[in-house]
Amino acid sequence: QFAHFFLPQNATVEPQSSCGKDNISRPVLVLGFGAGHSLSLNFSENADKYQVEEIGFHYNLSDATLFHNSTTGDVKKVSHKTTIQADVGTKYICVSSKSFNMKSVNVTFSNITLEAYLTNGTFSMN
Repeated sequence: QFAHFFLPQNATVEPQSSCGKDNISRPVLVLGFGAGHSLSLNFSENADKYQVEEIGFHYNLSDATLFHNSTTGDVKKVSHKTTIQADVGTKYICVSSKSFNMKSVNVTFSNITLEAYLTNGTFSMN
């Protein structure tokens, strides 16, 4: 079966996120939505670059809102190593689509802006 949906506007930053906390060398941003679904981005920094090392997706097949014909109530977890990177102090902007295949799941980013290790909690000008 195929289920197509967007990350909702009301997705929330989950408590297991470590972004914005002091002395975290490999922060993770976890966005939760719906009935137990989450998208996670694991960041790392190396010299003058930062990157999204891994994208993770947890999804709850018992959520009939998204998975109409599911016959199982399993919670599935998939992940994918990425090459998303940018210079520290700059934004990563993806206007066109970039897809990541994670076995039975495809995650597509489009029209997003990311920046890790912000100064004063704001995006840089670059």
